[in-house]
Amino acid sequence: MVETNIPPSNLDDKLNELQFIYKYNPKDFEFVDIIESSRHIVKEFLYKPLKIKMAVKTIRIPINRYENNESDEKLTRLKREISSFRQLSHHPNIVNFYGLCFNDGEAMICMELMDMSLYDLYLVVHDKKEIFPEAILSYIAIQVLEALGFYSLASTFVGTIAYWPPERFETLKDQQNTEADFHYDVRSDIWSLGITLAETALGSLPFVDEHNQPISRENNGNENIVTIQHCIMHTDTDKLIKRCFGETYSENFVNFVKMCLEKLENRPKYNELVKTEFYKKFIGKITHEDRKNF
Repeated sequence: MVETNIPPSNLDDKLNELQFIYKYNPKDFEFVDIIESSRHIVKEFLYKPLKIKMAVKTIRIPINRYENNESDEKLTRLKREISSFRQLSHHPNIVNFYGLCFNDGEAMICMELMDMSLYDLYLVVHDKKEIFPEAILSYIAIQVLEALGFYSLASTFVGTIAYWPPERFETLKDQQNTEADFHYDVRSDIWSLGITLAETALGSLPFVDEHNQPISRENNGNENIVTIQHCIMHTDTDKLIKRCFGETYSENFVNFVKMCLEKLENRPKYNELVKTEFYKKFIGKITHEDRKNF
């Protein structure tokens, strides 16, 4: 291992070759903007030694002063999330993981900065009162599915509660189980994909409360979290599909999303979804020119 402050010429080499270790210096990070601040703060920084912008997710490192299980579980989740970033970064459809810094009791997870999030993209479309194009939604679905095929060995949960599958909550109803005890397969990620596609088509989370009012993804209060949990555990897939897609989208696409939102015992894995007519229609058919037009 070589510690150096001289960046190699090629960006990929700079970020992927293990022999380059950059000493952390807070002065090397120039704050640009706050990207997300709902659960964990994500900021945009300019990393001056390499002259690149990156997204930096900051997570408070749990300190177990009283040897309680809650702190241990939080630390386990943090380790698991960092491990996931390291493994996922090797797929072209997933943002690069640049590295990890520790500063003032916080872990700083440094990642590739996206041009725009899917959330921001669908807000632009729906603010214009337009229908989110099926071609783009299909492209997103295929690319995410390919990434899930690459990383189908995930075994523990990370992520935002609105995208958790029903079986997650069913398992945790048993008070003897902790988050660290629960293991899952790619079908849980398949559920998350289905919810994401439904949300993108609708322009908001695809859940409604008992008064048939939409649930905001911006509200992280306990009451909202309980409402989301209730909605997920009692999801009526047919009603959700009809509310989000109506008669606008093709039968093949709607059937694909519906498969993603089946109960666990009926929900397909990656190797089954790639046999669907929807997948066969789009895989390898979208060209670089198509992506530019998107």
